Amino acid sequence: MSTVAKMGFRPFNAVDLVTLAVFAALYRALWYVWHALGFLFPFNQVLSDLFYCLCGVAAIVIVRKFGAATLFAVAAQIINLFLQGEMLVVALLLCTPGILADIYIYFRLKAGKDPFASLKDMFIAGSLIGGWWSLINWAFIFPVLFLTELSVTITIVVAVACLLGGMLGAWTGFKLGDRIKGLIA
Repeated sequence: MSTVAKMGFRPFNAVDLVTLAVFAALYRALWYVWHALGFLFPFNQVLSDLFYCLCGVAAIVIVRKFGAATLFAVAAQIINLFLQGEMLVVALLLCTPGILADIYIYFRLKAGKDPFASLKDMFIAGSLIGGWWSLINWAFIFPVLFLTELSVTITIVVAVACLLGGMLGAWTGFKLGDRIKGLIA
């Protein structure tokens, strides 16, 4: 295994965990922004996806370890569960978006690449997070658990808009995380 591939498979230390928790808390603080725009529902949820991917990808780029995406998702949902009183089933479902990104990162590391330093790789990983987040929200959480009735057309439009918001968040998150990593390295 190459040195680059080994780089992503190191155990997490306290600084890594605090970094993930800080970005999860930042995501939670940004929660108030899209909820202040609640009168625009369901389109205010685009900001949710954007902020989630922005904070998640920035944390992944700073920590640069396999599993960071999943741990970010878990940290964000623990905060949501205890501060917001989120339904447990929703919190558990929303812990899963990081898994797809971590699978992608795993295969890139196994190929000897450094996905954490690549805008393309982090954009793809962030898009996987945003896409799964959007799918969970619009295919299950809102219609089934929250009994939100939206037309199929509106649901598809909002789901696609959320995915695009997540992609923008992934791109911005990479730029932010790379800049912060450069300052602390």
